[in-house]
Amino acid sequence: MKIICLVKYVPDTEKFEYDYETDKINREASRLILNPDDRNAAAFAMRYKKQNPAAYVEVVTMGPMKLEEPMKDFVRLGADHATLISDRRFAGSDSLATSRILSSYLSSQNYDLLLTGTHTLDGGTGHVGPQIAETMGINQFSNIVAIKEATPEYSIVEALQEEKMYRLKIDNPSVLSVTHQMNLRLGFVRYENIGRNVDDQFTLVTNEELQLPAEQIGGKGSPTKVKKNVVVKREQVEHKVVKVDDEGIDEVVHFLKEKGYL
Repeated sequence: MKIICLVKYVPDTEKFEYDYETDKINREASRLILNPDDRNAAAFAMRYKKQNPAAYVEVVTMGPMKLEEPMKDFVRLGADHATLISDRRFAGSDSLATSRILSSYLSSQNYDLLLTGTHTLDGGTGHVGPQIAETMGINQFSNIVAIKEATPEYSIVEALQEEKMYRLKIDNPSVLSVTHQMNLRLGFVRYENIGRNVDDQFTLVTNEELQLPAEQIGGKGSPTKVKKNVVVKREQVEHKVVKVDDEGIDEVVHFLKEKGYL
């Protein structure tokens, strides 16, 4: 059983830099974190390998070069291989161009199952998983909250769609897009593995290998055009501590009524 897990690192909403001249988030300068839905996809893949040592797990991401070490940490966690797809020519890719780039890499790989997240914190379109499946001509399903069984032939999943829970059997190969509602723990690199050299289990892929034409990648290959981004700045609110007595309770009730909650 070979699982390829597609993950994305997104800007930390607490620590990111916005370039107002280009109207874009500066991903090179911003702190990037593993997207919550994708974290659960990776956690499932790691747990599956732990239970089935013969399984092969590869983790793939597309992003800036600074993700090399975070990607190598997946190997230190137990993955067999980590792949970073990175090229300045990919900058500005929308979900369609991103799916095209990822599919170009995947078309050269063998796999039984592709795992990814349904939504991302910096977009939330839910397009990438289905678009990859459409490009690759394989089955797919999104909003998955549980994977009950996974074999080279099929997967049994539970998915939440329009407030209804569905249980499905999907023939593999397929793309399963999961959500953070799986509530799986990815874990941390063990102390003795921190800094372990895993270069032989890491691959950097650029457009030199993929050979995608300029009109299919980056801004040129992206039909989605964002008219304007609005940066929401959080205001720090003063915290107030009340005593657990009649006066404190009255104060809390008054506050909730004032805000319209009661």
